Amino acid sequence: MKLPRKRLVISLVLLLLFALILGGEAFFSKKVLEERRAIDEMRRREAILSRDVMDKTRLIKAYKEALSTIDEYKITLPEDEVSFYSAVERELAKNGIKVNSIKPGKGSKDLKAIDVNFEGPYYAVLNVFADWRSMGVAVRMVSASLQKDNEIEGYVRGTVTLESAFPKGGEGQ
Repeated sequence: MKLPRKRLVISLVLLLLFALILGGEAFFSKKVLEERRAIDEMRRREAILSRDVMDKTRLIKAYKEALSTIDEYKITLPEDEVSFYSAVERELAKNGIKVNSIKPGKGSKDLKAIDVNFEGPYYAVLNVFADWRSMGVAVRMVSASLQKDNEIEGYVRGTVTLESAFPKGGEGQ
């Protein structure tokens, strides 16, 4: 081969090699950019998931604190209906509320109910409602009805239905 032909072949080989290098660089550059985008997306997802984990951890902590508070609050069942009636009436008397009647009511499944008819100062009635919540035995206020007493200012008449569960063998005695 002649020198110019060798030069031409070498030039073509070098040109082809240069074109391959440029093409490879473009290909790898494109791949690097795709991988960087994927990494950025993963970092964004990681930040979101980290916030979610922190939120869930905070909620779990609050749940455990609430559960420990509930565990500290021991609820007992009244021994029998008489002790339940007595506890309800004691809270009324303690707050100066006049009891007109206490009689058995219609309870929901597995619960006994009593209907309490009373009258007294409005704010004392509200105190009784609060005292029933903390009287040491399980009690649920199913309904409450209050009416203004037209004769005495600040007095109300009311009827409340309370329910409670009783231990086996303690009901109806």
